[in-house]
Amino acid sequence: MNKDELKKKALQLPLSSGVYIMKNTAGEIIYIGKAKKLKNRVKQYFDGSKKQIKVQSMVDNVADFDYILTKSDADAFLLENNLIKKHSPKYNILLKDDKQYPYIKIKTDEKYPRVLVTRKIENDNCLYFGPYVNMSVNVLLEIVKMVFKVRTCLINFEKTKQKKMPCLHGQIGRCLAPCVGGVDEKEYLSAIKKVENFLKGDNEEVLKVLNSQMQAFADSEDYESAIGVRDKIKLLESVGEKHFSSLTKAETFDVFAIDCSEDFCVVGVANIKCGKNTGQSNYIIEDFSGTCDEVLSDFVCSYYSHSSLLPKTILLNCENVFGVQEYFEKLYNKKVEIVCPQKGIKKEIVSLVELNTRDYKLRIKQKSEYKKRMTVDALVELQNLLDIKYINRIEGFDISNIQGNYNVSSMVVFVGGEPAKKEYRKFKIKTFEGANDFASMAETLRRRFERFKSGDSKFLELPDLILIDGGLGQLHSANAVLEEFGLSIPIISLAEREEEIYTIYSSNPIVLERRNLALRLLQRVRDEAHRFAITFHRNTRNKEFLSEFEQIEGVGKKTREKILQNYKSVDDLFDATIVEIKQTLGVGEKTAEKIYNYMHKNAK
Repeated sequence: MNKDELKKKALQLPLSSGVYIMKNTAGEIIYIGKAKKLKNRVKQYFDGSKKQIKVQSMVDNVADFDYILTKSDADAFLLENNLIKKHSPKYNILLKDDKQYPYIKIKTDEKYPRVLVTRKIENDNCLYFGPYVNMSVNVLLEIVKMVFKVRTCLINFEKTKQKKMPCLHGQIGRCLAPCVGGVDEKEYLSAIKKVENFLKGDNEEVLKVLNSQMQAFADSEDYESAIGVRDKIKLLESVGEKHFSSLTKAETFDVFAIDCSEDFCVVGVANIKCGKNTGQSNYIIEDFSGTCDEVLSDFVCSYYSHSSLLPKTILLNCENVFGVQEYFEKLYNKKVEIVCPQKGIKKEIVSLVELNTRDYKLRIKQKSEYKKRMTVDALVELQNLLDIKYINRIEGFDISNIQGNYNVSSMVVFVGGEPAKKEYRKFKIKTFEGANDFASMAETLRRRFERFKSGDSKFLELPDLILIDGGLGQLHSANAVLEEFGLSIPIISLAEREEEIYTIYSSNPIVLERRNLALRLLQRVRDEAHRFAITFHRNTRNKEFLSEFEQIEGVGKKTREKILQNYKSVDDLFDATIVEIKQTLGVGEKTAEKIYNYMHKNAK
């Protein structure tokens, strides 16, 4: 269907709630949405008005659409959620968090529940707490184990008989040891309940235990252990310092604030537990459709992937949220209060989250603009500088050796002004020995384009520009290889000392200001090729050199493995004394002398 036909079809939709399903010319589902009134929502896509870039991109690909009516707004939410999970449409909301934050999980599906860290929330009967943004979750878990002495083992109590001896944790009093009957199930579950209260924000009992332990360690002059406990106390107290004075300790809720622009939205999420702000996480939403209120409604419903994460109250900076309350009631059978506060301390909290969200969005935008300058704008400058119509893929080549030994070369690829590391390739020079950068570069380029001619899938895409390190001589030598293959790919060189750019058309270099965007892009490509070559050279040199120790009588496999483990480079081993080699490798004096003498006899 064309856009006029789609518009006519949209005008025939009913004014009732439901889900609409957008499809492309191949019949593939590319977007799924929900609406209070299908007709009003869907017709907006085809009315010819100006739309956000991502929305317009989706509309341009729509060839047809279907719809499903629902009884209520909440049913539309649930159906949309299920269909998105089933079909994963291209243009639906993508949540892009700057980190995948960890959670703490209580495995309540076990007889004696364990407490562990996870980054994956599953649809099970367990309890989840988090996400933990500004706190070391591993330290928090360590506190849980130290104070409440819950088990860490993987014993299946439904299948395993009671043990006779506890593990080391049980023996030193770090575990309640249910495996040997050290605690009955009721008492253990009571400890788990205390863990649950602690993770909900009740720190008082834990702080008392930790302070008592710290004092005990100090009294016994075990100051190292006392400092370790003190650091844990400081961690918990730092969370307590974020307590809102007007909130009671019983108040626990989540706060959402959204800030939208034409290109992307940012949603800030703060978790208030027992009156304390445990930190804010920020999510970037690049692909979205609808108003800010609708985007936030979608986000909130997507955020709670497990019922145990759902609080009793949610605060928002938008008033017109769509069906969120009913959605949670139907999905989790839980009543949630959705509030957009207009005054008081809760309004202040929402405003604070909103401020942090706006600040985060500004930083992302500045970062995005800087990235554009260093990539897109730099490529345009480079095209104009070299009078090349189009540059997207740049391949950079460099050589590395030491006094002609362990000759290697590198090929790095930049696409759109950014490193494409999966496209990097490395070569060991095979056709000659000794130091000859001209011949090394020629062999590298020859092998690269031989692989292209042979149809090797890893080398099929040709560059728009080739960059090599060096002056005019290196450049003409490398260009001769391209002529061998009948290729007319633009090639330039960058001389490192004066940062001069040479082309094959002139003996005079192009000299640019150091701040020039095109020059800075070429420098990044050159430096990355150099780094990649040096790393490959170092690894090759170390591996091949250390393999020579097989020739030394008395230096076996275990000793060679210790050399690799304890010395990062051959140079480190070369600089070591006999005494240091003996102590580091744990070998006898004669063996240490053999290694030392071999190193200095065969030094290159």
